[in-house]
Amino acid sequence: MYQGKVVRLRRLNPDDAPIILPHWNVYDLDRYLPVSLPMTNEDMVRYIESVNEAFENNSMLTFAIETLEERQLIGIISLSGISWISRFGEVGHFAIFDLEHRGKGYGADALRVLLNMAFSVLELHSVYLWVEAFNNGAISFYERIGFKSQGKLRELGCCDGERHDVIIMDILRTEFLGKYNLLMKENL
Repeated sequence: MYQGKVVRLRRLNPDDAPIILPHWNVYDLDRYLPVSLPMTNEDMVRYIESVNEAFENNSMLTFAIETLEERQLIGIISLSGISWISRFGEVGHFAIFDLEHRGKGYGADALRVLLNMAFSVLELHSVYLWVEAFNNGAISFYERIGFKSQGKLRELGCCDGERHDVIIMDILRTEFLGKYNLLMKENL
């Protein structure tokens, strides 16, 4: 379990399935994610089992985002595509799916906690992500965290049946340390 100022990141468990599922079956969230999402409770339990298996194999680390005060599950975040040789990873699934908790700093705190874990515990050199070029809100959010745009991949994304560009963004360990001065394993 890794803790920030307002959230903690913890492993998912099968009991989370009925909490997550109603939010993941909402079109507004589904349209921004690059994968098909589980549609039934059984699908969600299988999804949780598969991400926990990937967690055990160190190939993808998927966490529940939980509020510190209420211990309420409000989202999910993952670090995927980890290269143990080149020391990089990708922000994979990332969503604050409870609308009441969006825009209140929970997502920023969760991403900072994930990055701190990636750079201090896993000792990665860089973390990257990709975002749809039309999603200006997400791009601004990632820039505020410290990610920098590195270019675009033309027509890689598809949303509502239309092709669109995606922006590649990244943050280096040194940039994260310079901005947040975290990297304290004992505080995670």
